[in-house]
Amino acid sequence: MEYCDAINKLPDSEENGLYGKNLLRTWDMSDDDIKAIARGTCALKSLRDNNVSPKIFDSGIAVSMFSKKDMGMELAFASGCDLLGLTIIDMDRKLGNNNIKETATMASYMADALGVCESDFIEKSSRYIKRISDSVEEAQKNGVVAQKPCVINLGSDEDSPVQSIADFQYMAEHFGGIEELKGKKIAVTWAYSPNGTRSLAVPQGILSLFTRFGMNVVLAAPEGMDLMPDVYERAEKNAERSGGTFVRTDSMEEAFSDADVVIPINWAPFTFLEKRTELSAANLGTYIDLLEHELRENNKEFINWEVTEELMEKTKDGKALLMHDIPADVTDISCIRGEMTAQVYNANLESLLKEAGNRPYVIAAMIILSKSEDPKAAFKTIAERATKRYF
Repeated sequence: MEYCDAINKLPDSEENGLYGKNLLRTWDMSDDDIKAIARGTCALKSLRDNNVSPKIFDSGIAVSMFSKKDMGMELAFASGCDLLGLTIIDMDRKLGNNNIKETATMASYMADALGVCESDFIEKSSRYIKRISDSVEEAQKNGVVAQKPCVINLGSDEDSPVQSIADFQYMAEHFGGIEELKGKKIAVTWAYSPNGTRSLAVPQGILSLFTRFGMNVVLAAPEGMDLMPDVYERAEKNAERSGGTFVRTDSMEEAFSDADVVIPINWAPFTFLEKRTELSAANLGTYIDLLEHELRENNKEFINWEVTEELMEKTKDGKALLMHDIPADVTDISCIRGEMTAQVYNANLESLLKEAGNRPYVIAAMIILSKSEDPKAAFKTIAERATKRYF
């Protein structure tokens, strides 16, 4: 079977660096860890394509904790956990500061995975997810829970590892393997949205990950649309180490020129998110509304930062792979003016949907690698058992 090749490339008990780990940021994982998740994703997709059930949990639950609705990632987490045989429990709320430890511990009693999404507030969001992670580890250390669930960051103020690795794997599939990504030009560019208040997690995660594998990454953004300061330093060091490049520009056209991959996405500037965090801490909700209104008005100055057919023609052979963590803001479909035109969106919709389809498999691969000391043996057991799904 075709999935055997991907399984044979997975780490065994001597090589699995993710065993027992929580998965909070890609830059805390080694290159081999990233490749293992990508290959586990590939193996799981192939098993599913061949109608082989990868259910490896006889019982257990997976708990999701979203501070606000994110339909795409919620469905991805539920699908990925169900794929492995886990029962999904959606807590559908953020934990209060006073009960993070006890609630995280109670959620861990019979759980094999906790998925946490909190991306609204600079530094506070990542600290919140880290507190949940630390509480779970402490519960296992103290014998409160028999087995520690794998804690997965589904989106924070810093990083969105599921999305980043799903995109990484999708590019590898498109170009014929991880090794083929070296030297490819990747344009990560700010794009206009009437919403304008999105998290920095996706662009920061992409820049931090892609520069590790020898790609030539170009970041395009208007003046003032800055990311967290340490992101640029990390990307530069990664590119130097991997033999790739990382450059910044204020021209969308320059970024798209001869690009192999284009990723147009809106994000709110770091300074705005810092200010919103300060206002929230001071319980000044009215001022947050005014701040967001001001940002949206200011963003109109860059309304022409939109992906058009003419812009796509400037890419390599006019056929660059367009990627986005859908749903996208699309002109004349979801808004009057957005990140891309309806023509560009419709021409690339099938590919965008396939890209999003990687997320459940990435989550499932993360769980197996974290829970299994020997993931290669676990996958081989699934393949040898070859239990067919009825439908």
